[in-house]
Amino acid sequence: MKPKFLAEEFLLALYFLVFSIISGFVMYWSQSPSGIKLASLTLLFHISFAGLSLLLRWHTPFRIWKFLVPLSILMIFPDWFLSSALQILVFPEDGFLKIGTVSGYMAGLWAIPLFICVYTGIKLEEMSVSIVGTCLWVGIVALAIFGTSEATMWILGSWYPQNVKMWGKVAYYVLVPEMVLGVTAYLAYQGFSYSAYIFQIAMGFLVMLLYIGNLSFFYLLIEKIL
Repeated sequence: MKPKFLAEEFLLALYFLVFSIISGFVMYWSQSPSGIKLASLTLLFHISFAGLSLLLRWHTPFRIWKFLVPLSILMIFPDWFLSSALQILVFPEDGFLKIGTVSGYMAGLWAIPLFICVYTGIKLEEMSVSIVGTCLWVGIVALAIFGTSEATMWILGSWYPQNVKMWGKVAYYVLVPEMVLGVTAYLAYQGFSYSAYIFQIAMGFLVMLLYIGNLSFFYLLIEKIL
């Protein structure tokens, strides 16, 4: 058995702690536009995480990361739909290129919170937690991560909601879809992580479509019906 300080879980927690500290310094001290800072940190995450996973032979984290990369890129479309079609999400000019109406770094940013959701599910499964219990906990983790992001990212000049019901800066309609997104990303990984990569990409596409559908339904329910 590896010493506790060499365990994969401990080193991953340490990695995210160090990355968070670096991100805080970059966002606070750098004079670059916010979009450049966020894009640089997103690129740093992907390069450092993939490199560290290969170096330390983290097979499961690397496989999760590889599965989530195409899904993260595809998540541009839900953001584009919200910002362009419904016009309830705003990506202000932040100094970085845009894909449609969406800041380009979003194509890589989604992978970070989704990794935590999927990895949490894997660890819970290894602890023999039931599938129902695992999905429940993954949903709670997703709600905590995405809810915190919704409440804080406007400070960084990245995005903010408009013309919807909110608590502070958190839009109500998006909370359940983001919980479901975390759960479906975990289930899709569990079902297809050993499949050919083209099938993994296809599953990412289906997860993205489900997320758009959930956003549409809960927007209709909360903003137009209730």
